[in-house]
Amino acid sequence: MQVVLRPPGGAEALELSVGDDGRWREPAGGDTELGSGWWALPGLVDSHSHLAADELELRPGEPGRIRERAFACLEGGVFLVMDKGWCDGSVVATLTDAPPSAAPEFEGAARIVAVEGGYYPGFAVETDPDGLTEVVRRAASEGAGWVKLVGDWPRKGRGALPNFDFEQLRTAVEVAHSAGARVAVHTMAPDVASWAVAAGVDSIEHGLFLTAGDLEGMAARGAAWVPTVLRCEALIEALGPDSSGGRLLAAGLDNVASLLSDLPDGVRVLAGTDLAVPSPEVGREVTALVRLGLDPQRAVDAASASAYSFTQREAAFAPGAPADAVFFDRDPYEDPTALERPVAVLRRGVRLR
Repeated sequence: MQVVLRPPGGAEALELSVGDDGRWREPAGGDTELGSGWWALPGLVDSHSHLAADELELRPGEPGRIRERAFACLEGGVFLVMDKGWCDGSVVATLTDAPPSAAPEFEGAARIVAVEGGYYPGFAVETDPDGLTEVVRRAASEGAGWVKLVGDWPRKGRGALPNFDFEQLRTAVEVAHSAGARVAVHTMAPDVASWAVAAGVDSIEHGLFLTAGDLEGMAARGAAWVPTVLRCEALIEALGPDSSGGRLLAAGLDNVASLLSDLPDGVRVLAGTDLAVPSPEVGREVTALVRLGLDPQRAVDAASASAYSFTQREAAFAPGAPADAVFFDRDPYEDPTALERPVAVLRRGVRLR
């Protein structure tokens, strides 16, 4: 198969062929079969997925359904997912070492870590300061490269409160890093985001109250920010915009918009669905990031190039690279909504769409 690959942003198009091993090869001659007139990316990425469920269902994941969701990602052009944990290790057990014809590339956390009263009851591993080191060490060993901490959580009548202080977060990071895992921290309230950045976490999930100084610190060491705009907006609607929680989250989203509209160079923003929409629809999160002020090119890269770079994966249209491509009928850098509607998907040289 001969394929024309036209990167977004005006880069010169190239033509490659698909080898029997599912990798790109130099053009072999013959008629072009795919890609003429379209723009292409090597793949889309969901950097905050939960493939154990279709929505917030507080029960263990089912392997069969996880495999179905994983294949749906491929059909939607999502070739890499970072799963940010669940109440069990079902996603890790199901997708680790899954073949590329059945599932995206995968890394993620197993069971989420919190404290008593600091998350949905019975859903997370609950620890205290004395047990934190062992719990994080076990979470690192059970996950696929990640540990997920719930940094803050609302308590009835008291508002959103921290689950961990700065020293505890720093301990968690040191333990996880020594075990070869990265740390992601859920934070939607003030204080914890800045503590987590100072503690050296690798990814801030939501991060509604990050500061410009926090972003500069994250850029200096290559950390990621996954704002999950659609999830935050869905929570505001669920809580009610006039509720105390709704007002807090709305103020946080205003802060997010301010940060995104004046983002320093080097800050790595990634796109994540967090069950607000299915992972194959990560393009809708890209559109939301643009709506809140992120430069369109950086928003598209948030669901593609930036995420591949963050995970140190090669995603390129070059001989020897995997023959993966997602095609669009418009230049995504000019119109990011194009990511919501891929016109064709090629996975290891096999057309899925």
